[in-house]
Amino acid sequence: MKKKQVIAAAMMTALAAGAFAGSSFADENKAYEFTFICPLVGLEYWDMCADGIKAADEEFGTETQVVGTSDASMIVSAMATNMETAIASHPDGILAYCGLEIMPPLIKTSTEAGVPVLAVDSDAPDSDRIGYVGTNPYNAGYASGEALLEAADGKPIKIAVIMSSISAEKEMEEVEAFKDAVKDADVEIIATEESNADLVTGVTKMEALVQTYPEMNAVLGTSAYDVQAAAKVKEEMGLDDMILIGYDDQEETLNYIRKGVIDAIIVQDPYMMGYLGVKTLKEYLDNDGTIEETNIDTGTITVTAENVDNYR
Repeated sequence: MKKKQVIAAAMMTALAAGAFAGSSFADENKAYEFTFICPLVGLEYWDMCADGIKAADEEFGTETQVVGTSDASMIVSAMATNMETAIASHPDGILAYCGLEIMPPLIKTSTEAGVPVLAVDSDAPDSDRIGYVGTNPYNAGYASGEALLEAADGKPIKIAVIMSSISAEKEMEEVEAFKDAVKDADVEIIATEESNADLVTGVTKMEALVQTYPEMNAVLGTSAYDVQAAAKVKEEMGLDDMILIGYDDQEETLNYIRKGVIDAIIVQDPYMMGYLGVKTLKEYLDNDGTIEETNIDTGTITVTAENVDNYR
């Protein structure tokens, strides 16, 4: 009787061990821990990205910490510090806005430490990042040029560009694509200013542009607050003929479109960037360092007064 019990126990142990060793369930369902290096927390655009991350965490059983500064003037230094801190804590993966000059060497450091980095919203294609999830910047920039031409309806345009940073590769690519879209039209870019993605700074720059370039009749804002800043000044100064083209569907921006102050915006999809970012990182880890798509375009929509209340 004792001999039978020993044999039975041994068989159960062997079966259990074999079942565990032969199953990939434990690996595939590991609760991976990720860190999202956000350039500016509290901004409505990035809040939507964080919402997408949260939804993905709930669906895939991952856990993602969102870190970043709320001070627009500290974005570059905060990104560097937060990347270094994240690498030191060694999460399973990092999602990050990668379109700053400081990012490629930090991505290399992370990769060498065994922590894969996925670019979200802004890419660093020549770095060691494993892939990119976000808007195709050329397509978005070209769409902004088309939107300007539609609003201009053939009249000559002298336009200023307000952008968060001239070192942001994504925004620079968008501006180059904008130029391609308008190259055969009577459109001249007369000035380019930086706002540091800050509304107050954007307003100051817009006021200065109006004073310096009285011939200016259009503005392109390439980050979320830039077109809002231009709209605020346009409304306050009664610049009714000024054409405004921008990006991102913050509620204040949509209200300016409803009032006819902003002519068009190119809307990105930060929610899907966050959601697909987590999903892609998990796929990379589940599949031994491979992903099916290394460049995922989350697309854009051009929003005007005609579709502002139903574009979603």
